[in-house]
Amino acid sequence: MVEPLAVGTIYKVAIGVQTDNNLARDNMWVTPHFRDTAGTQSPADLCTQIANNFSSWFGAPVRGQVKVYLEDFNPGQPHNPLATADFGTVGTFATSSGPREIALCLSYYAGQNTKRYRGRLYIPHAWIRVAGGGASAAPAPRPTAQNIATALSFGPTVLKPSALNGNAWCVASTVDKVPRTVTQCWVDDEWDIQRKRGYRGTTRQTAAI
Repeated sequence: MVEPLAVGTIYKVAIGVQTDNNLARDNMWVTPHFRDTAGTQSPADLCTQIANNFSSWFGAPVRGQVKVYLEDFNPGQPHNPLATADFGTVGTFATSSGPREIALCLSYYAGQNTKRYRGRLYIPHAWIRVAGGGASAAPAPRPTAQNIATALSFGPTVLKPSALNGNAWCVASTVDKVPRTVTQCWVDDEWDIQRKRGYRGTTRQTAAI
């Protein structure tokens, strides 16, 4: 068992779901941060709780994984996860009903909506349509009220501090390296794009001019 680190330790938590196939490279991920406020819970416990929370929110036996890393704000340094937890049924995956890049932005802040106090998570449409019960619904020009409510519920349901025993969802500023506990989140009625979630091009058509 991995022991807790010092009080105030910042964890980067990667939540991934197999989407459209079983290839690891096509998994979709979101990466919230957490601050250990008590020093009483191990990274493994945090990992397991997030996996359980996500499974309850998603409501489908889709295969996924949670990884907990130590956040030291050094992007050039390779890291190994402190803990991992798998969830769902092997061989199952979420499916997109439109471009994989489509998402809703879950915006949040800690105390005040200003620089260094706010952050964003892009919740994939492929997740929203399953968690919201609209498994066959393609994205409309604007997200529905149900789409928005489902994306918004990701924060208080999956990342809720009350179930994480001393680990608080936080904004982890890369500038001053200070973790600040999230106090508010929201989702607006406009789709967002995460280009890195799209497939790589495999064919090309050309035309002579």
